[in-house]
Amino acid sequence: MRETFSILFYLKNYKKEMSVKLIYCRISINGSKAPFSTQLKINPNLWDQATNRAKGKSKSSIEINNVLSKLETRINDAYKTIKERRSRFDAFYLRDYIHGKIQNKENVSILTYFEQFLKEQNERVNIGDLSDETFKRYELTRDRLKDYMKEKYERDDMYLDEINISFARRFNLFIRGKYECGNNTAQKYVQKLKTVVTDAWGNGYLVADKLVRHKLKHDKHDPTCLTWNELKRIMQKKFYHARLERIRDFFVFACFTGLSYGDLKSLTTEDFELKNDENDWIDKDRGKTCVNAQILFSAIPHLIVEKYKNERRGNELLPIRSCQKTNAYLKEIAVLCGINKNLTSHVARHTFATTVTLTEGVPLESVSKMLGHTNTVTTQIYAKVVNSKLRKDAAAWNAKMTGIENEFNLQNQ
Repeated sequence: MRETFSILFYLKNYKKEMSVKLIYCRISINGSKAPFSTQLKINPNLWDQATNRAKGKSKSSIEINNVLSKLETRINDAYKTIKERRSRFDAFYLRDYIHGKIQNKENVSILTYFEQFLKEQNERVNIGDLSDETFKRYELTRDRLKDYMKEKYERDDMYLDEINISFARRFNLFIRGKYECGNNTAQKYVQKLKTVVTDAWGNGYLVADKLVRHKLKHDKHDPTCLTWNELKRIMQKKFYHARLERIRDFFVFACFTGLSYGDLKSLTTEDFELKNDENDWIDKDRGKTCVNAQILFSAIPHLIVEKYKNERRGNELLPIRSCQKTNAYLKEIAVLCGINKNLTSHVARHTFATTVTLTEGVPLESVSKMLGHTNTVTTQIYAKVVNSKLRKDAAAWNAKMTGIENEFNLQNQ
């Protein structure tokens, strides 16, 4: 499609009888039209509509025409400059550019803006509006982005308007290959990138959000959870390394509370409440959704809290320190316990939702409340897992029963 660009000088309300009128300028780019006042005034009788200039050779006409010619040159030069940097922009962007309204935002790089974005998010963390885990995920996304641009583009940084759908797709593939993770994990990083780019667009650093139409496709699969037998193997295993025992204990705690790693880490003594039934309850707003979760504090979590009470700092309930290798240690635990599953900290939450509660007859609505879900629709996926497992178990049982009908004396003979 051929691009159109034009500049027009004109008098506003030309037909109205006025002794003096303002001269306006209108920039047009591909159908978008941005008018603005030049602040110049002229008698309508001295204006030539054919040339869009002042008539005659009077001193005032010459001065007006000189100003208009310089303005036209400035607009043309600005158009060429922006054209070299941006594949798409409209008349309003060009108008704001020549008036100096967005000049400071020109040529901003993705990492420069990312750092600015992180400062704002850190302020949200300080007032409790954003979880520490989410903030760290943004930091990790920035780090992954640095590696990606360095390795795939041989550049330390790139301009914001270079971040497009192709860039995002390749970012996904890079993460999956470089860090040996699945598509769903990689898409979490792409989602964070999308959030930053959209924020930049909203603050006027981009003419268009090129990732707005990029749909993140996730692989559909049932959440991984442990059976009672597998969970007991982990609980009963004797570990000869303190680090593994410690990670195991916190994992088991999560299996019996349904708390995510981030919520577990931020758990304090203030999150406890003694209800009328004389049981201890965890009453906590989830860091991810800010939705309240209420969980009965059963015997096993009590034992774990008692075990580590002398290591606590302040009002923290468990002495959980940030550990980048938590999931790596969990994989080591899975191997030692003979469990052929990808064990991660979130598997504990899945195990609580399925094995510990739903399969034991706890109603879906109650499980949803304990998990801190906004509605039961999110919880339904766990119910499907339970039903799927039931069908598999039933099929296995039925296979074992094959032939037993031959032992049934149906005719009583």
